[in-house]
Amino acid sequence: MKLKTHLLVSLFLLLLMQTGYTQPLPQSQTDQSSGYGIELTQFYPGTLVLELMLAAEAEIEIAVSQAFAEGYKAAMLQYAPEIAGLRIAESALRVELDAERKKQKRFWPAMGVTAGVSFFAGFLFYSAAVR
Repeated sequence: MKLKTHLLVSLFLLLLMQTGYTQPLPQSQTDQSSGYGIELTQFYPGTLVLELMLAAEAEIEIAVSQAFAEGYKAAMLQYAPEIAGLRIAESALRVELDAERKKQKRFWPAMGVTAGVSFFAGFLFYSAAVR
């Protein structure tokens, strides 16, 4: 029983010591006046707030499009050699594909002629064998 009371007392002392070491909460930046001349304690009309929001939105759009353009230029410069190599490989593959298509175009008429000649020769051999 004595051990439990000593344990409880020591735990309460630890808790009391921790509360003594806490620091005061820092004041938030919104409580202080900003460098834009906005008084935070004053109420502003909705039209002024709307104008400020629209101006900020326009500036954001400009900044985003400029950043996109800069990133696009950087990527184009970085991958330009690879793109050129892929274009050369594409043209070589197109040449091979055209050659293969020409071979296929020659194949089907040849098959038709071969089938016709075979049928005609078979008919001649059959008629000669029947006589």
